[in-house]
Amino acid sequence: MKLLIVDDHGLVREGLKAILGQSDLQAQCLEAWDETSIWQCLKQHPDVNLVLLDIQLPGLSGLELLKRIVKERPAMPIIMLSADHDSNTVSQALQWGASGFMPKNSLNQVLISAIRLVLAGGVYIPPEALLKSAPKPATLPTPKAALELESLGLTNRQLDVLRLLLKGLPNKLISRQIDLAEATVKIHIRGILRTLGVTNRTEALVKLTGMGYRIAEIDEAPPSLDESKP
Repeated sequence: MKLLIVDDHGLVREGLKAILGQSDLQAQCLEAWDETSIWQCLKQHPDVNLVLLDIQLPGLSGLELLKRIVKERPAMPIIMLSADHDSNTVSQALQWGASGFMPKNSLNQVLISAIRLVLAGGVYIPPEALLKSAPKPATLPTPKAALELESLGLTNRQLDVLRLLLKGLPNKLISRQIDLAEATVKIHIRGILRTLGVTNRTEALVKLTGMGYRIAEIDEAPPSLDESKP
């Protein structure tokens, strides 16, 4: 497996390489630090499996680079790295094609688990971004911190699936957690997307978080996809 680390600070790249090297991902880590070096690396290594992309880069911003990379390599997952993880920044990154968003103050194991999750087809959103509420004007009454998901008009089973979608879990993990066949989970997801008026799970996450929906509790690290389990 090949991972491309994109950051303009050499110490950050070396730190990420050390973290990944000590994990069981068995990843070959490549490095880039600006737009030119990114395209050179992707040209030399068209089999890159995942990109860790810093949101603050010299010249073109990481978000603009995200759009360009997604346009050229739509199937390649990208996890954004940032010191800023407010919900608006996270939503914009997801809208522009990111498969995950990783605050730089995250624990090492959270990063490893998020990479596994994204490679398995999931979406990783930092819990603090989902739980963070936008500030309200002091002159207005403060609304409830979170809207009830039940108000969306979904069935109880669809709500079970949706809560796990909000954690970014892939279909296989969702099926295990609620003891449903993966094909049945896919049917529920299609129903959820149809109700929300979106076409994929990333659009659903962006729409829900933008509407103010959140879940009450989110595990700090997403569960890993262990193929040894039935």
